[in-house]
Order: sequence, then C-alpha cells, then structure tokens
Amino acid sequence: MQNKVSESRKKRCLSDNLFSQRMDGVRSVCIGIAIKAGSSYEPARKPGIAHFTEHMVFKGTKSRTAYELKEPIEKSGGTINAFTGKESTIYFARVPDYLARDAINILKSLCFEAEFPESQFHMEKQVVLEEIHSTEDDPVEQAYEGFFQEVWRECPYGKPILGNEKSINGLTREDLFDFYDSKYVCENMVFSLAGNYNPHLIDSLEGFRHGRKNRKEPEIIYSPRSALIIKEKEDLQQIHLLMGIEAPSRTDGDYEALQVLNTVLSGGMSSRLFHEIREKKGLVYAIDTGLVAYPLGGVFYLYSATTGEKIIPLLDELKRQLASLVEIGITEAELAYGKERLKGKLLLSTESTYATMMRNLDTGIAFGQPLSVDEMEKRIDGITAEGIRNALQKYFTSSWVVSMVIPAKSSEMIKKTELHMNGGFFL
Repeated sequence: MQNKVSESRKKRCLSDNLFSQRMDGVRSVCIGIAIKAGSSYEPARKPGIAHFTEHMVFKGTKSRTAYELKEPIEKSGGTINAFTGKESTIYFARVPDYLARDAINILKSLCFEAEFPESQFHMEKQVVLEEIHSTEDDPVEQAYEGFFQEVWRECPYGKPILGNEKSINGLTREDLFDFYDSKYVCENMVFSLAGNYNPHLIDSLEGFRHGRKNRKEPEIIYSPRSALIIKEKEDLQQIHLLMGIEAPSRTDGDYEALQVLNTVLSGGMSSRLFHEIREKKGLVYAIDTGLVAYPLGGVFYLYSATTGEKIIPLLDELKRQLASLVEIGITEAELAYGKERLKGKLLLSTESTYATMMRNLDTGIAFGQPLSVDEMEKRIDGITAEGIRNALQKYFTSSWVVSMVIPAKSSEMIKKTELHMNGGFFL
C-alpha cells in the first residue's frame, strides 16, 4: 500500500533523522532517540549486550554523573527512561516545556558521552542477572520467549533481548565500548520531538541531523522445527498457552488488515474472543492476541491461561473460533468495530506527547517519514472484510506453533489433548 507524502508530513520531517511535531494546548515536551542498536544488531556471541549497554549509559557520562542525568528531570515531575527491543534501543524524556532544552542535552549526553564506569560495571551486571532471573520465574514471559526462540531460531530475532547468565557474565567493558562506538552514531539514530516547544529548540539538534545509513536489515527467517514446545514449572496453578503464526512486515499491505483483525479478536471486553471464551464459557481470565511486525516480517500470536481441567475445552473452542474465521471471515459489524476502535484509540493518543513522539518514530522509521493521523485513518478505512478474508487465508491456514508453560501436575492432562497427540495445533 503506497502513500504520497503530504505537505503536512513534509513540514514535520526536518531531515532524514529528525521528526518534529508542535502540539497546541499542552505544557509538556517529549523527546525520543531511537538507535539501530537492538538485540538483532548484536554480535552473534554476545546476546544481551544491547540491553546491558542501555543500563550502563545511565551510570555516568563525560559531562554528568549518574545523579545529574536523572535528578533535573525527575525534580520537575518529568520522566527519563529507555528500553531495548529487537530492532532499536529507545531513550526518551517527557518534561514540562520549560525544561525541554535541558532534557535534550541530557539525552545527547547519554547517547554520545557514556563512560561505563568500572566501579558500576560489575554491580550492574548483578542487576541485569536479577532481571533475567525474574523473567525465568514468570510463566508468561517464558511462554513468549519459548515461542520467539523457536520460530526465529535461525536468525538474530530469536535471541532473548536480556541475554542469558553466561553471556552477561562474559561481557567486558571493552565489549560495551566497542558496541557503543559502532552503533551509537548519528547515522543509526532517529530523533523525535513532540509537544509545546519553542521552534529554536530544534537548534539543539542541529549538529545531529544526518541522512540515515542505508544498512541492511537483519534477516527474519521463520523456521520452527517443532510445532509444540512444553516447559514444566513447579508452583503454578494455570497452564499458559502462547500460539502463533508467521505474519507480514510493518509495511506490507496486509499489516493493517491484521491490525483490524487483532482488534476484533481481543480489543476490549466487546471483542470476539473475550466475549465468546471468557464471558460466555468462563474458560479463561486472560485472553489476548497481538501482531508483532518488523521491517522484513512478523508474527501474529494468541495468548491465554487456564487451569488443567479446562485446557481441553479451551483448545476445542479456540480451534472452533479460528476455523470459523478462516472459513467465513468476520462480520460487517465486527469490521466496523475493529476499524472504529483503532481510529478512536489513535485519536485519543493525539492528546499525549509521549504517544505522538512514539507514533512519529514508528511510522517515520517504517515509511521514511511520519504518517499523519489523517493518513493513518485512511489506511484503516481502506480495510475491507474481503481484505481480511484474504489475509486469513494467507496466514491463518498455516500450522500454528504452540509454546506452553504448565504445572507439573498438569502433564498427564496435556498428554490427553489433541494438541499433544497431533504434535501441534492444526485447523
């Protein structure tokens, strides 16, 4: 699906790597810097280095101590934080408008002046190891991680973002300096600014405008060897079920169709799966679907959790619902619900400087320049029931990969399921 660049969008795109949007009626500014330094860009034998680097940059820079990086922003009621994904590491600050220039200077210091103090290095390793251990204790995290590692086992996207105990213990300060020096460069960065700022604030980023490096995206290879992954865990009451299939990339014409479908299935208490499986049958407390999309591919997933005695009726109902979708599609009422809910949430997000900053980052990185809200609405309006049926035929008819984390006491019950006997979930 192609879109011409509108005049309003051109005004917001100040250069290849700087997106800016002034917002009336607000007194805050949100600044974000997205760096092509996510886990998919790590050296093969150093999983977790991107996330550990993100932790360590907050420990002090050439011009500021760790306290001086945080205190000026937090004292004003603002927020400064960062997160690492598979594609990017994103640093951001949301502050009262009068503090915007200081926030930019702090973010620049984080992204260009980190020192990785030796006195903090080994202690922060322990913090990251505790973070890894906390995810190992979380059955939901383990179900998701088991799925991603299986379906993307032959490409960088399958690596856990946090790394593992062995890889983190093996990292040196020199490793971090090498990663930081090679990845934290202007050509790998995209800046996004949203809120009530003085136009002269852009001058603060003048030296960092740059054409983005035309680098090859990490390849996504969807290649599961097993359609069923089961992990037993003590002290659980529920079976945690994560099942998914291959899905389109962020810029593929089917992306919006599956976004609407995702909303129809689990967007709110009025959604199909919530209504049919939780409200009518009481089989679950939590049920959710999601679409994860990157430049060269993605996955669509469904998560639910239930107790052992309900797992067979849950699997039967999921199969019935998904088979019906493939055979019949969605109703016109569901199509209207999915589209209106998506557009409504989009419009509500325009009141947030953080949401606006992130939306411009997301669409700007994906399409070269940010999409306006009007353009995003038009893309959603263009989705038809036939388009969704075509996407369902294209993707949902594949074998679903299932990742389960189960209580040890439910092992015998799982063996009785059609899922276990068939070695996977097939419609």
